[in-house]
Amino acid sequence: MKNGALFIKVALLFCFMTGCSFMNEQQEISKPATTLIQRSEGQDLNNRMLIIGTGDMTGVYFSLGQRLSNMYEKYNGAVSGTQVTNASIENTELVSRHRAEIGFTSVDVLDLPETDKSKLRALTALYSNYVQIVSTKQNDIDSLDDLVGKRISVGTAGSGTRLIAERILLESDLPTDQLNLSYLSFSQSAEALRNGTIDAAFFSSGIPNNEIAFISKQTELTFIPIPGDIIERLQKQYGVYTHNEIPRDTYRGMKKNVQTISIKNVLVTYKEMSDPHAYNLVKTLYEHLPELQHTHPAASDISITEATKQVPLDFHPGAVNYFTEQGIIRNQ
Repeated sequence: MKNGALFIKVALLFCFMTGCSFMNEQQEISKPATTLIQRSEGQDLNNRMLIIGTGDMTGVYFSLGQRLSNMYEKYNGAVSGTQVTNASIENTELVSRHRAEIGFTSVDVLDLPETDKSKLRALTALYSNYVQIVSTKQNDIDSLDDLVGKRISVGTAGSGTRLIAERILLESDLPTDQLNLSYLSFSQSAEALRNGTIDAAFFSSGIPNNEIAFISKQTELTFIPIPGDIIERLQKQYGVYTHNEIPRDTYRGMKKNVQTISIKNVLVTYKEMSDPHAYNLVKTLYEHLPELQHTHPAASDISITEATKQVPLDFHPGAVNYFTEQGIIRNQ
């Protein structure tokens, strides 16, 4: 009977991965479904089907999601896989509808009218995304004002990149009828910059962004700073943005730090996730954090001491239990 139930779970996961159900067709899985079942006595996630909503395949969400998936298989015996999505906004929707168990999102998405926070719970704060506005040197774009009349990618629908890009452009008071906007993914934006079909692109991601790093080796890039007054207005209006800088050693050819804003990322699940499941998801992440940090430099900023900070969302009781045991949250 147990074997029959296990077969059904694997079959369902395979259906999720290959797009034969309602899940997005762009589903990734790190191993064949037949190898996903690994038993780990005493762990609550044994044979638990676990879908992780990530983002563009070249982004940090995706690489960290794949590593998390592997960790939950290895240490908890979960049946786990990652789903390619348009990132933050889409991930919160997938999780709230129980079409993914975990999702990566930036915290500015959580207060959008379309985000139903009552259905979501935080597992842990993660690293920060940096807004990176990129052009090629030949375009002579050095400031936001230079974007007038230019072709600009602001990220895909459902992404945190598009959200923050549109907020910055709105605060810049540039004439909207003179902005030629495209809604491209990271990889599409990078390719369009390379071939000259766009003049500038917004990227909101951990640093370094893999696509920007790649094209910086092929052509000289310009990084457009965000003016301090715009940063101040965004901070005052939304309360989740931090004044920051892209360090000058982040990409080839950078000669100075670039003023920008950063946004904290958070790992979310749905309200109905059981306390033991949520507890073990967080426990495994922090007990094996070096494995996650080796996946991408941005993950080096993930710290248990910062795990409950800057997150405008209720934490799942299972996560609270773990952080209480670790002394991060004091008993009330």
